[in-house]
Amino acid sequence: MPITVVVPVMTLSHCVFLPQQLLPLRIFEPRYVRMLKAALASNQMFAVSQLDESKVSKNSGEQPCPFTCVGRITGHLDLADGTHQVILEGLRRAKVHSISHEGPYPVLEISPVVDEDEADSIAFTREIARTLAFTEHLLSDAGDDAQPLLDRFRGLANKPGALADAVAGHLIAETGVRRELLECLSPIKRLTKVSEVLSSLAAQKDLDDEIKPPNLGLN
Repeated sequence: MPITVVVPVMTLSHCVFLPQQLLPLRIFEPRYVRMLKAALASNQMFAVSQLDESKVSKNSGEQPCPFTCVGRITGHLDLADGTHQVILEGLRRAKVHSISHEGPYPVLEISPVVDEDEADSIAFTREIARTLAFTEHLLSDAGDDAQPLLDRFRGLANKPGALADAVAGHLIAETGVRRELLECLSPIKRLTKVSEVLSSLAAQKDLDDEIKPPNLGLN
């Protein structure tokens, strides 16, 4: 039996939270406000899980997908209307064993998982270079505003699995792809998938730029 731990969790319909991602959240539901306050008073951590829509029913309640990500609160602001703005940094993926709704907020029983060991340095080098090149191209229009994010990506160049997570967390929006990446424990497969998706996004960006009407300076 794997070693398991219990963590509080937010379950959201279309949100797949990834390690290395900085996720902004607005917390307003009473149960999640209580969860947030408990987390702030202890280890400042909770998980965010996508709901498994295929398992939602009147009897089963909210059921999470098989994998989740545990995050740490890195920013928190109390707002005048009683809501909270939070920045959650993804720490690590974990396998979900069960969920309990018996307390004031839901909690998960999880077991942390680790990436597979892989030694194909040539494949890693190629995909790291491709991924970083695509990120620079996709963020080129953002100018200096993109520099902190690009620096964050470059700082993970010696950690391929973490690089894949960080790039996907910030640049890939499709829920199905993000869930596939969260459940993938192979760093090279994650990185290859990320570079493939970024390649498509870069091609679409180039096409959009070509058909964009010229700026005639009339505005």
